[in-house]
Amino acid sequence: MKRVKAVIVKEFAHILRDPTSLAIVFLMPILMMTIFGHALNFDLDRVEAGIIDYSGGEISGRLIKKFANNNYFELQDLRSRYADPMAAGEKLLRKGELKELIVIPRDFSSKIRAGEKAELGLIMDGSDSNVANLVYQYNERVVLDFMSEYRDIKDILNVKTKIYFNPQVKSSFFFIPGLIAILLIMISAMLTSLSIAREKESGSIDLVFISPLKSPEIILGKTIPYIVVALAVGIMILAFARFWFGIPFQGSLLVLLAFSLLYIITGLSFGILISTVAPNQKVAMFVALLATLLPSIMLSGFIFPLDSMSPVLRGISHIVPATYFLKIIRGVVLKGAELKHFVFEGLAMVVFSLVLIVLASVKFSRNRKKLK
Repeated sequence: MKRVKAVIVKEFAHILRDPTSLAIVFLMPILMMTIFGHALNFDLDRVEAGIIDYSGGEISGRLIKKFANNNYFELQDLRSRYADPMAAGEKLLRKGELKELIVIPRDFSSKIRAGEKAELGLIMDGSDSNVANLVYQYNERVVLDFMSEYRDIKDILNVKTKIYFNPQVKSSFFFIPGLIAILLIMISAMLTSLSIAREKESGSIDLVFISPLKSPEIILGKTIPYIVVALAVGIMILAFARFWFGIPFQGSLLVLLAFSLLYIITGLSFGILISTVAPNQKVAMFVALLATLLPSIMLSGFIFPLDSMSPVLRGISHIVPATYFLKIIRGVVLKGAELKHFVFEGLAMVVFSLVLIVLASVKFSRNRKKLK
């Protein structure tokens, strides 16, 4: 028993000598509980819907009020804002600014007043199958509530629902492009996170420190080769998604590759920053995995709609690169969106890359000065 006791004491001593690992063990469950507790919400608090009311009557106005008072819908009157509301509405659907179009025909009010069956058009964005199913349920509640006021008219409404971008509402069409985004950021960060950390372990970092090259030149030199590798991996993943899973590519492959290159550079920049801070390869790999996988899966809209998250987590999602690339890849692949639709997202990734590269260069320069 004394020998067992000695081993126990020795192990506790090892644990206490590594406060970093101990802190991770205790803080990780709290962190994951906080994120999962707030992010695991399949409800949709806000549905951006465009109203196109060609009828303009009292009865159609009553239906619009039903949607407006539902607390889920955020309505935009497209007919008052655009000369061609249908074309504008479809563009907004493609850009992801609307989740649904509600089209009320000209004869809507007159037909109901005459006791005849009227038509109602609902055009939904099906790129996110979970959101599409929720919006469908919300529509059903509003329509049933409206119909309950006209019990004397049998089958008052003929609701025609169209689903754009993913007519079969296949979940794979939504998740596979998202998975590509997660894999690209993870692989890119891991590739460069090991570069400087590897030289620290081997001892060759001292030779790098005393070289005549400037710190930004070293950082760029270590980043650029991995752009080729990561882009090749990205092309392989895209090809696999297209030909193995049958994911449709509605948009331009060139546009997608251009944004993928920006996204990869962001991931590589993040990895090189980790490499300048991490003491060894094991820590670098662990930090790269933790810092890319958890936020990208939970806080980017990969699984859970951003609109269903708390304001705090929604704010944090703006500093997660995957949040921007997810909009791009799903928009290009499923909706055929063009370069002009993602100017803001592209600029965000450029800013991320520049900031991370500058931070890595500053940290590397400080490490060199300490050696001198």
